[in-house]
Amino acid sequence: MFIVLLSFLSGVTGSWIIMKYGAAIGAIDRPSKRSSHQNNIPKGGGFGILAALVFSSLILKIPVFIWIPALVISLASFWGADKYILPVSQRLLIHFGCGLIFLVFFLNAKQAVAVDYVVWLPVLVFIVGTANFYNFMDGIDGIAGIAGFVAFLLVSFHAQLSGMDQAYVSLGLGMAFSCLGFLCFNIPRAKVFLGDVGSILLGFVFASLIVFLSRDLADFMVMAGFLAPFYFDELFTMVVRIKNKDSLIEPHRKHIYQVLVNEAGIGHWKVSLGYGMMQLIIGFSAIFAQPEGVFHLFGMYVFYGLMFAVFSIIIRKRYSWSEN
Repeated sequence: MFIVLLSFLSGVTGSWIIMKYGAAIGAIDRPSKRSSHQNNIPKGGGFGILAALVFSSLILKIPVFIWIPALVISLASFWGADKYILPVSQRLLIHFGCGLIFLVFFLNAKQAVAVDYVVWLPVLVFIVGTANFYNFMDGIDGIAGIAGFVAFLLVSFHAQLSGMDQAYVSLGLGMAFSCLGFLCFNIPRAKVFLGDVGSILLGFVFASLIVFLSRDLADFMVMAGFLAPFYFDELFTMVVRIKNKDSLIEPHRKHIYQVLVNEAGIGHWKVSLGYGMMQLIIGFSAIFAQPEGVFHLFGMYVFYGLMFAVFSIIIRKRYSWSEN
């Protein structure tokens, strides 16, 4: 209970401070034609979530190789994206470096042999990819905060249900409620944005934590599904952009959640809440499908993925747009 309260207050306090003083430190998100907002909004509310992670990790004695790389990638993201704009290549180098540090120490703790470091390279891509996917999906009021609240709440529930170490149950709850604290200032109408300091952090911590907690492939598949709507939207949007020969690293407004807000005119909070509900449905489906085995889980994700793909095609055909 103490971790939950501390984390919630950290999320609230960090967001309030940035809301009041973000302009003074130059942490302002100015709208462009790629944005889904029209006013200058302070960004960096993720500092409260970062504080919650550090405090919770110290109290719960979480291994340093989980939260130190997360701390570094979060601060580097603030400096390289929220405060100043570093080239994408430099930011990715930092992301892969932090992911590699986590993975090396994690495998060392597991007493892995040399060949394991090669086999686990796709996991490094998964961690860095999730951090960036989360960042790409943070484009409307509420979506990143709600996704973080639901995803970490599901991680905590799954850890409790599976009899895992209570420290990680508490850590998941702490991360979830720090997102809830941030949401007090981000929904229904944003007064502060998460910033890369928060979005990159949430994706990185989520991916690292589920890798650390997974006892087998089924565990990993279940917990990865807690962020399924983000993966679906990002992957299907990448397919569309590749088909249209668009750059994958340039900002855009072609995610389904963006089309729903900007072209369909649906309120930010409604779309964000819809994604959160989708997370809950898929997440609980995965948890209760786990006893059926890996192939059953895979089939379930294919089913949900096809449903999202059909929905995506319908929405894109109904609400066409052009970019100048």
